[in-house]
Amino acid sequence: MKLKQRIGVTSATILLCLLLMVCMESGIRPLSAIRNAVRGGNLQDDEILQPGGKLIDNPRVHIIRKQLGKSDSGKGSPLTGAVLNDSNQRPLSPEVDSRQSVVFAVNRTAQGDTLPVGSDTNNITQSIKTQHALNLDVLSQQHPIAKEGISFSEPLFAALGKLKERAPIVLETIPNTGKYEAFFKTGPNSNPTPRDAEPLLKPYKSKILKSSKRRKVPAWERFQNGINRFALYDHNDPNIEELLDNLSNLEIAEVDEKSGGTQVKLIIDFIDGGQALFKPWKVPRDYQTVPDHFYFSDIERHNAEIASFHLDRILDFRRAPPQVGRWVNLTSQIYDLADSTLRRSFFRSPANNVCFVGHCSYYCQTETAVCGHPDMIEGSFAAYLPPFKMAPRKTWRHPWRRSYSKHRKAIWEDDPNYCQDVRNKHPYNTGRRLLDLMDLAVFDFLIGNMDRHHYETFSKFGNYTYPLHLDQGRAFGKYAHDELSILVPIVHCCVIRKSTHTRLQLLATSNFQLSDVMRDSMSTDKIAPVVFEPHLEALDRRLGIILKTVDNCIKTNGAVNVLKPEPSFAAYHEPTRSNEDWFW
Repeated sequence: MKLKQRIGVTSATILLCLLLMVCMESGIRPLSAIRNAVRGGNLQDDEILQPGGKLIDNPRVHIIRKQLGKSDSGKGSPLTGAVLNDSNQRPLSPEVDSRQSVVFAVNRTAQGDTLPVGSDTNNITQSIKTQHALNLDVLSQQHPIAKEGISFSEPLFAALGKLKERAPIVLETIPNTGKYEAFFKTGPNSNPTPRDAEPLLKPYKSKILKSSKRRKVPAWERFQNGINRFALYDHNDPNIEELLDNLSNLEIAEVDEKSGGTQVKLIIDFIDGGQALFKPWKVPRDYQTVPDHFYFSDIERHNAEIASFHLDRILDFRRAPPQVGRWVNLTSQIYDLADSTLRRSFFRSPANNVCFVGHCSYYCQTETAVCGHPDMIEGSFAAYLPPFKMAPRKTWRHPWRRSYSKHRKAIWEDDPNYCQDVRNKHPYNTGRRLLDLMDLAVFDFLIGNMDRHHYETFSKFGNYTYPLHLDQGRAFGKYAHDELSILVPIVHCCVIRKSTHTRLQLLATSNFQLSDVMRDSMSTDKIAPVVFEPHLEALDRRLGIILKTVDNCIKTNGAVNVLKPEPSFAAYHEPTRSNEDWFW
């Protein structure tokens, strides 16, 4: 190239750069957005960029502009949301809650971003500082997943605004009423465990070490050792609180994928040897099941598992494994600790979020991937039951199982005398199993769970033991609809435990209202509020329906025939060759 041509190209490049700088300083978009994104990283704690490029000292101007429907751009803007890579910190997505005095409005977009709206200026300033720290951290990461696709396009998209915005919902933390403490400290024990209850596992005999110190048994092992014929844990067992704390905070050592199922689930190994089943966030709190979708095609919700555990404990059934909510880092806590098979399903989405697909039957496609924000996500951690080799379990087909067909109904839906057929078959003709299914109907109706096709029991205890309350992921799907067909077992059989009925009556009073007790019980969870407030209101409404159904049975058949005492283990008879007529 000749010297004159080189001089011409250089001059043209300089003029173009000057023109771009002038455009950015004059406030022309989207060029000014790029300048704001770069400049926003150098802001002080009390400064924020105006959309035109000027510095202002009051971050609440952005809130006012947003409420007026005006655009708000810039890297320092609270529009972009703050996400923390520290697994011990709480990010602001995929959903924002108000654990303290600030009320946040969640404005979700197609990318899953959130907008915190509140009166606390310090929270907004902290959001700006956190976003700046995140950008520096992401750009400096050496992880192949983290650095793939990183560019200035993300700040530009954030500055240009989001599409398909939803109307904000308010997740307001309601102060505790103290009813949970009062209910469990002074309330009755509806399901007492006998002192001579047969344990599931043989007691572990700890050996005395050379240092004369006994082995410290971790909380998960004490939980498994405490499982007996009548419940998974005792009433007001203090070990459960320690177990929940460990599930929330213990360091993760290894990650594996759980085989089977319709949706992805991970097995989490902790450094103390314990295990947990991890179900990740899928849909927002206020998401309701689509009316045209069948119950068997509904998506699972991690928060439904957590809320179901708390309800099971409040009803004093104690048949659901302890569950807790927790935030995890998909990069450092999942990808880095997973095997090569699970790693290959990881990718980075167009929104620059870390995602993975996993391997399952239905919801393991790219369009239904599990995505962080950009790599943080919340989920449920369930305490593991003893391994199958140590404690085999028997799977039973539920008598009131649905057809799981789009074209036909189950037998019980058209046969009002179906309960009599169930009563004549073992194990429902003796012992506690029929009353246990009535308890399960109460439990499923309150949480709106239609997906109860099978249940499991521990094989060691024969047929005189409780059904495990497992897999409630499809519960809490509709807060505006009560599925009365779940109550068909009680309507047809007209029997219920007297202790269960007494506890339901107590939870229907103003002193111990079910929604208040549930809210107080879940308030300490790390992802609180665990469920959308209308779901708690639905619990009170459904509780009234259950009590009214039982009252109708009492008027028709008499209280003696409806309200049954706890069956005696001594009076139970295992099936013999003469009455070995099993139901399934």
